[in-house]
Amino acid sequence: MKKLLFLWLALLGFHPVWARPVFSITPILSGQSQLVQGQQGTAIYQVSNNSQFTLSNVNFYQLPTGVSAVTNAGYQYCSFPISLTSGSSCIIKVNMNSNQTASVQSGPVLCYTPSHPVYCSQPYQPDQLAMQTIAGPVPSTCTGNEANFNYELSQTFDSTTIDPTTINSWGPARNQLTLSPANPNLTGCTTTDITNTNAIQWMQTRVIDAESLWVGQKLSYCHHHVPDFATPALSYGTPRSQIGGSDGGYCSPQIDIMPGSPYYNQQARWNYSGNNSETIDNWINNNGMWYGVDCSDFTSFIYNFAFGIQFNSDTGFQAGQATDHSQDNLTPNGQTALKVLQPFSNSNPNSPAGVLVCTTGQTENELPECGGYGTNGYMSSFLNSDTSPTYSAVTDEMLTKLQPGDLIFLGFVSGDGNNTTSLVTHVITWTGQKIGYGSNDVNPSQIAPEEICPTDWQPQIGQWVIIDSHYQGPDYRMFTTCFYQHNIWGVRRVIGYMQ
Repeated sequence: MKKLLFLWLALLGFHPVWARPVFSITPILSGQSQLVQGQQGTAIYQVSNNSQFTLSNVNFYQLPTGVSAVTNAGYQYCSFPISLTSGSSCIIKVNMNSNQTASVQSGPVLCYTPSHPVYCSQPYQPDQLAMQTIAGPVPSTCTGNEANFNYELSQTFDSTTIDPTTINSWGPARNQLTLSPANPNLTGCTTTDITNTNAIQWMQTRVIDAESLWVGQKLSYCHHHVPDFATPALSYGTPRSQIGGSDGGYCSPQIDIMPGSPYYNQQARWNYSGNNSETIDNWINNNGMWYGVDCSDFTSFIYNFAFGIQFNSDTGFQAGQATDHSQDNLTPNGQTALKVLQPFSNSNPNSPAGVLVCTTGQTENELPECGGYGTNGYMSSFLNSDTSPTYSAVTDEMLTKLQPGDLIFLGFVSGDGNNTTSLVTHVITWTGQKIGYGSNDVNPSQIAPEEICPTDWQPQIGQWVIIDSHYQGPDYRMFTTCFYQHNIWGVRRVIGYMQ
């Protein structure tokens, strides 16, 4: 009887406390909890072989009705049937079709051949597929679909045809994504007409919703192009824990500095619960810190994800500095007639992100005199060609002129105190939201720590909120003066200017 009970528990993915499951199945992208009739949901998991053996012919076991596996879904995704050596991993992607089921409440279950059902596992219960179908139809207008990313999530984020011997150490390049063409048709919701207030506001809401979706996945800070790529255990002959902080494949080993959190002063994400898959072991060794994106890859991916907009993912190039590095010290207000930042272009893959924003909140396209060489026309802490920022240059009043989705680029002087460089090294997204408890506010509990201002990041009601990826990954953070406001290299507006 005990033997039969153990087999049954193993089949369901529940294991005695002394036994480790044969497979760890941990989420990278959580599935949607509700789908309107006609929508398709998506979930992404990493599968790891915890056994001491190579396991072949591994496959799904009795997928719930309405759930299907996605094949050829990306660079590190599993091939079916799955074959994994001991300690290795791959990724699975499943879709949930609300036209075929009223609910999904379990799985996915993976088994090592039907003749060995004891070798079966599924995610911890809180991470299992859980979806309810609600009455449709899906709203057909743009309004109501700002946070509808079902079609985008079903697409392949990255290239699946990369030669493993030549893969960039930042991981595979991202694919060009597209907006939903039907049910609903969102292709007409975007605009390059800045006078179209409704469309502009829709895009502003959507880009913040897109970032919020990915913030909720608790990714790490990694030098990757896409969020569904993990640094290999051995990358170009270097163990991933030994990759340099400026190299591709690097993922942040930062400890948690959130007082009162379960992993305070330990190497795990600040908002990991410590339960189920959110453990230090999973963060370091399995499914946590090796998935993530850096700051400019995050902003580039998000605009691609939300609108199908592509621009350069290098921080300086995204800001408008020349791709040959000849302008690494050029600031917006330091331009001359012979040295001008790169203009954006919808047809140039190395294009910067949109257009520069002036101190008035207008763009250089709306206010040509903003671009007067050597003037303080652009919103920047760098008033001219001097490489030392003026901390009072960007005022609180100027900040009220920013719009949700604006990208703020930060330039920092050299660490030797000689102010010899203003190289753009970081980019953040302006949310237009504040810390608080209102319907459009960001709750203080969602504000992440950051190590650069250890005494100045704690949430303060009424302070501005930005979203960026650094420290432990993409998060909501308070717009501090010591790190953000005092070091603004420039601001670029994408919404209304690129398609």
